[in-house]
Amino acid sequence: MATNKSASYEARLKNNKDLVISVSGYSKYNPTSEDIKKENYSGFLKNTEAAMTELKNSIGSLSTERKINKELFENMVNTARAVRSETGELRGTDSNEYGQVNSIVKLITGENVSKHSMKKKEVNKNLKDGEEEPDSNSVSQLDNKSKLGNFRLLNGLLRSFTFYLPDEKSISIASLEAMETVLTESLERIAEKENAFTNRRSAIMHYFNDKGGLRDRAKRAKMHVKRQYGNRSPEFKALVNKNY
Repeated sequence: MATNKSASYEARLKNNKDLVISVSGYSKYNPTSEDIKKENYSGFLKNTEAAMTELKNSIGSLSTERKINKELFENMVNTARAVRSETGELRGTDSNEYGQVNSIVKLITGENVSKHSMKKKEVNKNLKDGEEEPDSNSVSQLDNKSKLGNFRLLNGLLRSFTFYLPDEKSISIASLEAMETVLTESLERIAEKENAFTNRRSAIMHYFNDKGGLRDRAKRAKMHVKRQYGNRSPEFKALVNKNY
């Protein structure tokens, strides 16, 4: 969505540049309004272009951080599964400790969501003609903040287990705590970059759509050309039917 919007703004920016180039060659183009004088219009275009560059950089930075975050959380999910397996190996799958770990790991991995979806499909498949689909609570995939919250719960539980002393370093308490910190910092960076993107997008909307923005300036510039040359003139026709 952000990429499509950016492309649309790029096209509008180009159309405004073309308009300024066109009116610069019109000898009768001499508006009273400061906003649509050639030099001021051109200056505003440069500022808009700079804001567009900042927006594109913001989009790229956010996209990169989201990709990194996705990989980090995928690793966390795999690690949680490994912790569950280690607990089963240490205490057995019938133990109370394994049951506690398994309950939290299911929340982290989304296994409970998958089972719910499979059960719902099975029930619906066996419905007879005319039978209505039974009501069921909507279960959605956990977001990363929820997953991280459950991962914290898992780490707290493991710290209470005196027996949990795995030889495998990647699932040690110290490694899990370090992973928790990395995940927390990643979500914080995403929040910062999302905020920056929102601010950049708001600025762009101001440059293009607000009073005194490019759409408004183009409209007024065309009005001036129409008054000076007429609505059937090639000068005016060269500016119409474009998205500014």
